[in-house]
Amino acid sequence: MVEPEEIEGMADALGAVTHDEIVELAQELAYKREENIPDEEEITIMLEKAVSKHLLEAISIEELSEADAKNSEDVNYYIVGPHAFPKFPFDLSEVIDILKLARREVDPYKITKRFSGRLKARITKLRHNIEDFANGDNDSIDIPTLENRYSDLLNLYYDYDSWLEGEITEMEDEILDISKQIDALGAAQDI
Repeated sequence: MVEPEEIEGMADALGAVTHDEIVELAQELAYKREENIPDEEEITIMLEKAVSKHLLEAISIEELSEADAKNSEDVNYYIVGPHAFPKFPFDLSEVIDILKLARREVDPYKITKRFSGRLKARITKLRHNIEDFANGDNDSIDIPTLENRYSDLLNLYYDYDSWLEGEITEMEDEILDISKQIDALGAAQDI
């Protein structure tokens, strides 16, 4: 069976790869290895786990370089994420040749813009959660929940900051300010 790290290697080797291409690559690789050929559902589950763990990230055609965007379908693509440790399967280049796949280039500026936008949305959502808690508008939010969400946000910020080619450091002060807000709310409740 194809390993998750090998799927990361496929994405890394091709720059950006579609779901269908990963399925074809994984199935052809298994065939060449004389292993059981995984079905599409198995590979889809593996891809979903990889995205949830930031081993792979999903992008759209808009984040491809202009030349690649013109020659591609309007589908989603996977790229190597900040937690990836790609492993390149032994027969990968041969399988890529068999399937006649070409490398796609992503636009680093557009990638930074997309993922900094996602991070900004999470900052905004956490600020709303803090506001709801402070106003007593949401009984399902408590200080430990806010702290966990903040921890996830901070970890994601540092992952993106080391992974993205553009600067997102301007968000650091905003994120640290959220920590102070949560600490103040906790102190007010004597937590």
